[in-house]
Amino acid sequence: MECTVNREIRDYREGVVMGLNMRQTIWGGIALVVAGAANFGLRLFIGKETAGVLCILLAALPAAIGFMSYQGLTFEQFARAWMRTSFRHAGWYVYRAVSLFDTLHRAATEEQKHQRKRLLKLKKGQKRNVKKKKGA
Repeated sequence: MECTVNREIRDYREGVVMGLNMRQTIWGGIALVVAGAANFGLRLFIGKETAGVLCILLAALPAAIGFMSYQGLTFEQFARAWMRTSFRHAGWYVYRAVSLFDTLHRAATEEQKHQRKRLLKLKKGQKRNVKKKKGA
């Protein structure tokens, strides 16, 4: 029995502050800290208006990260997956075709070689036993 659930209900997240969930609230706080540091830190060097514009641009990135979701992954999960595939598993991926017939044929010939060796050992052992019996 299958029960369908609306997407809005499945993706429901409880709001912490003003309807934002915890993750969005934390990234919003980080955006505020970045904007305040940029505004007060750059005001003396580049002026009030330019520092204000720059603080808005610098705060936009952390604020957007709080809301980002790509194929069900948050930004942190997406960045972790990207780093893993880019750096830890970096390298050339070479595709080598595998022929099932060729693999089975090699396995069969190896098995035949092992059987021949066993038969030769058995024949040599029988000849030795016969010689020992005749000599005794």
